[in-house]
Amino acid sequence: MRRYFTNNAMNHTELRLRVFGTSRKPLVHDILNAIVRRKGNRIRQLDFSWLNNSQRGILNIESQEPQESLIRRIAAVEGVLKVFPA
Repeated sequence: MRRYFTNNAMNHTELRLRVFGTSRKPLVHDILNAIVRRKGNRIRQLDFSWLNNSQRGILNIESQEPQESLIRRIAAVEGVLKVFPA
């Protein structure tokens, strides 16, 4: 019996997004939950910094879905002001 393996890496796209937000609590966990909610999305790199109530971050994501829908889902997180490609 032969087994055939498919290379799913062809379906992934690499995205680099910038996120700006304001919140008293760190937004990192809520943003990560929004990204990995869909099976197949992977975070490659995550850099966040915050000072007082302002937060900013850069995300490198390997995504199986269109960029617009992922940006919409991240922007829906409470406290996120802007999400755009870097």
